[in-house]
Amino acid sequence: MEKQNKNFLRYVNHSYNERVNYETFIPLLIEETKSRFVKSENSPFLNFETGNVLISVRGISIVKNKVVLNDDSFDKFNDILFNIYPGGKSWGSRVVTIDPGNVSEKTLEKYGVIEGEARTEEGLYLVKIGTHHGHEAFNQASDFKFRRDKDGNHIWSNDDPVFRGKIGLNIHAQGTKKENVGVSSLGCTVTKATWEDSEWIELISVFKAAQLRAKKENPHFTGFCYAVFNQESIKNILISR
Repeated sequence: MEKQNKNFLRYVNHSYNERVNYETFIPLLIEETKSRFVKSENSPFLNFETGNVLISVRGISIVKNKVVLNDDSFDKFNDILFNIYPGGKSWGSRVVTIDPGNVSEKTLEKYGVIEGEARTEEGLYLVKIGTHHGHEAFNQASDFKFRRDKDGNHIWSNDDPVFRGKIGLNIHAQGTKKENVGVSSLGCTVTKATWEDSEWIELISVFKAAQLRAKKENPHFTGFCYAVFNQESIKNILISR
């Protein structure tokens, strides 16, 4: 067995007790979102009773109805995007990446990435339905806080600079089915499902309809809340149970 596989198995065995039933995890995640981002500038818009909410968590998987930690390795679809319906009693989830993929310097230059790939920091943000390369997707409706991998080592550490702004950190599907992230993400949140998969179509359709309703009620609709968590933050939830 290769060394990498041995390390992965050791990680899985070590994390075996760090797991929670899916139905138990979601209410805990909702409460963590409320408390974690209470001081966020976007917290006034966070309402699980009346709004549709998106939450992404790095480095977790759902296995046999259990939420478990994974090795959170680079260039993999190993994060989860949850959508919480109004009332907080029903939800959906799908496999995504919140992080950029492994691409060449030539590709980065092609897309104008000159200061390192951007990775969204933990935070509470706003998104709206828009487009990504001609497809319906979620676009930034607020500034995002993001860190650039300045030294290109694929580790977004405290030594790397942090910025705020709107730079096209969208939520969208990948173009073709594949296991590695690659060029599918240069910083966006990207589903493992493709544009044509029902998993993506159902998600975007729900939020498209919700946005139309929201705009009828409030022409100045600010957007849907989108919370982003690192694995370490959620690990505390799993271990504490």
